[in-house]
Amino acid sequence: MRTPVPGGFAFFFGSALAAVMTLLLVAVGVRSEPVLSVVTLIAVVNLVAVTSRAWAALATAIVAWCLHSGFVLGSLGELTFTARSGHDALVIVGCALGAILLVSTLRAASAPVHEREYDENVPVIPEQRAPRALTPAS
Repeated sequence: MRTPVPGGFAFFFGSALAAVMTLLLVAVGVRSEPVLSVVTLIAVVNLVAVTSRAWAALATAIVAWCLHSGFVLGSLGELTFTARSGHDALVIVGCALGAILLVSTLRAASAPVHEREYDENVPVIPEQRAPRALTPAS
C-alpha cells in the first residue's frame, strides 16, 4: 500500500502553496471575485488531503482561510470576521472534511486483502469449537 506523505511536510507544502496561490490571485486582481480564491484554496486543501494525513489537511484549511480572509477579503493581512469570511471558512473546512472522508474510504477499500488480514485494528471472529457431545465418534 502507498505510504502517505508525512503530515509535517504536507502541512508546510500546503501552506506554502496556499500562500503562493493567494499572492498570485491578489496580484491578478481577484478581490472583486473572492469565489475564485475560495475555489483555488479548496483545490490546495484537497491536494493535501489526498497526499497526506487528516490533521495536515485541516491545518492547511485553517491557514488557507487566514490567507483568504487577510489578503483577499481584507487588506495587508488583517483578518476580517464578517459573514462572508465565516461562510468561506465553513466552505473550506467542509470541503476539507469531505475530501478526508473520501480519501480515508478509498484508502481502506484499496488495501489488499493480505494486508487487512494481519491488521490488529480489524476485529476478528474467533474460530468456533463444536461441543464435545456433538463431535462424531471415530
